[in-house]
Amino acid sequence: MIAGPFGSILSEDLVPVPEPLTLALRPGSEAPPRAVACCAARALLDGPARETAPQPEAWPPWLAPHQVPAAERLNVILARYGGALLADAVGLGKSYVALAVALAQAEPFALIVPAVLAPQWRGLLDRFAVDAPIVSHESLSRPDGLVGAQHAAPLHPIRPTARPPVRLFIVDEAHRFRNPETNRHRALARLVVGARVLLVTATPVHNRLADLLHLLRLFLRDHALAAIGVPSLRRAGLGDVDETAIAAALTRLVVARTRARVRTGYFGGPVALSFPQRSTAEPIRVGTAPDEVLQALVTGVRRLAAGGRAAPLLRLMLLRRLASSLPAFRASLARHEAYLDLAEGAAKDGHRLSPREFQRCFPRTESPDLQLVLFPLLLEHDRRSLVAGDRRELARLRALAADGRDPKTGALERLLDTHPGKTIVFADARATVRHLLQRLRSRRVAAVFGGSGGEASRFAAGAATRHEVLRAFAPAAQGAPPPSRALETDLLIATDLLSEGLNLQDAERVVHYDVPWSPARLAQRVGRVDRLGSSHAGISTVTFLPPEPLASALALEERLAGKIRAQVIAASAQLETARGAGADSAGLDWCDRLGELARGTGDTAPVGAWAAVRGEREATVLVVRIGRLAEAIVVEGSVARADPVAATRLLAHAATAEPAGGGSEDVRRAVEAAVGLVRARLAAVQDARWRATDRDRLARRLIPWVLSAGRRAARRGDALQLTALDGLVSRLASGMTVGEELLLEDILARHEPLAVRDLLEWHGRLPPLGSEDVAVAVELVAALVVQSPDHHDA
Repeated sequence: MIAGPFGSILSEDLVPVPEPLTLALRPGSEAPPRAVACCAARALLDGPARETAPQPEAWPPWLAPHQVPAAERLNVILARYGGALLADAVGLGKSYVALAVALAQAEPFALIVPAVLAPQWRGLLDRFAVDAPIVSHESLSRPDGLVGAQHAAPLHPIRPTARPPVRLFIVDEAHRFRNPETNRHRALARLVVGARVLLVTATPVHNRLADLLHLLRLFLRDHALAAIGVPSLRRAGLGDVDETAIAAALTRLVVARTRARVRTGYFGGPVALSFPQRSTAEPIRVGTAPDEVLQALVTGVRRLAAGGRAAPLLRLMLLRRLASSLPAFRASLARHEAYLDLAEGAAKDGHRLSPREFQRCFPRTESPDLQLVLFPLLLEHDRRSLVAGDRRELARLRALAADGRDPKTGALERLLDTHPGKTIVFADARATVRHLLQRLRSRRVAAVFGGSGGEASRFAAGAATRHEVLRAFAPAAQGAPPPSRALETDLLIATDLLSEGLNLQDAERVVHYDVPWSPARLAQRVGRVDRLGSSHAGISTVTFLPPEPLASALALEERLAGKIRAQVIAASAQLETARGAGADSAGLDWCDRLGELARGTGDTAPVGAWAAVRGEREATVLVVRIGRLAEAIVVEGSVARADPVAATRLLAHAATAEPAGGGSEDVRRAVEAAVGLVRARLAAVQDARWRATDRDRLARRLIPWVLSAGRRAARRGDALQLTALDGLVSRLASGMTVGEELLLEDILARHEPLAVRDLLEWHGRLPPLGSEDVAVAVELVAALVVQSPDHHDA
């Protein structure tokens, strides 16, 4: 008993205070199951709960039926997040979908494309009488960070204004921007601040899940997905967030349909989805030299010791070229010896290798993926390395590599003789492409080495432009007339410059003469011929693999397996292995399947509505909105988990399932079970907003300094300044895109002292903060109870 001035309170009169979140998540009225499922689907797809998101009155007639749902979904994602990723499997017409979405925005847009694809994109724009500037990837790679392309004039400056002229950037082959340490990534990040971004690539993940995160941070603020399990995109990229949670959250921003999904999910329309049948021969395991010579070469490379911490990578580069061809290996030996000369001279003079010296030894065209790792290590070159011993070993290797026998090229010749057909042969090294062109010059052959200079492409009879070679090899796919008899080409040898985006489906076979580091590159290569519009009933792929001991030294197949795992986690729409096509990954199809429910007309229910249906297994789906993001929580027994894939299956089942009686008590128990998960998400949002768990971030350290300026403004009674500083604090606390952070770093890197007005000027140029950056509300959007046959209400 508790005594007080107003009498006594008996302990039995006390009642527990209700959990606040259970009150916020209190369910509403019962509604038809299909209506509940439709409202849940719309919320999970970031649309309004009661109607579909605004769409154009009519999509262009040149869109195929399977492309319209992708365009609709991308339209919603762009409106909600300011960016999206189109990652449909190769050959489904991503360029057409991207162009349709750009036109639906009804605002100026620009294209960021590889130089090799600029003519193809210009042709597409001209075909539909569309005018848009085109900027090449290569121009963004300039060290000065300037755009520097012929179509750059209409673009807004690198330092953006509140409303730049270009409101949407389409970035084709966007995987090229997956590395945040490159010039091109930084230049693009600055360029797109304040505009929407549509990323287009069939292979967003090349090495690890962080590839995808780095792409999405071009338009997403760091904390944007905190409410659905990813408190910080930057920290997630460093491996601090569970990979399955990352994949589940990122699917909200990605349209990635497998071919199987497209075939089974859409019907009707003027375009038949007919792809050629794939066949894959057993890999050909053969070396570039006789076995005894290859064994001696591998042993010699393993003895090389110069380079300090970079030595393993230097050896790996040599082994990689040894697996390609002896001419490529000899060229790499010459570069390695040049590196020893420069390193020895630098050590003697007491300085480190300069970037220019590094490029002389290891040009960007050779192993670009290794350069960012290799260069910093070579800067730390150990002066005590045994350069003299390496020189002796290099002399022995050069003598061994002079062997003129070439089993690998012989195997390729036998393949072409026994199985004739128009073929693309992909090799890693330019020296290998030149070597094969020379060896196969008696055939109707052409080669593309790279670049755009006069010696970058050749027919067997002489030099040619890349454009001429492609039109001669694939006239139908390139929209060209048949070539003259003298230029007819059945065999095209190329580096991976031609593996992206080009239409070359006149060919019926792809040969992986060299296996790339990434399975995504395998998929890109095959995608040149495995496309809609192929005239071939079937196509094939053949892979050349190195024999032992080179196979073990390179561990190529093991490396590919690890990277394929990352692609599976990221639910890539297309998987390719060294032995052919992998099984379709349907991890991202759940958003597409929800789209079918969301498009249902006349199926509406009030927010918080619930329904119960019959099913095989007991479960409850709660769709909870935290801020502006909706999460799908599946409750089984007393265990609640965020699982949009399982929730989608249950919602799709509910659309046609038999209604069940009761269910209100099941919803109540499910809400109680989910409270802990929802509370954790709310805490993550608050922590992310004030960077409580990420105090090393520059923006976080600036907040106390700005607050001090705010106190001074308050003492002066400067209300206008105080309001501006309050907005600046919210900006610094809310997380930023990569481009916003880089623009802030540019200000802080100036030589003059930092002033508050500099930060206010930076803040004023950026897009305004949304309401979700100010307040976070929680509500139950919909609940679905699935009752098993033996269900009993408690």
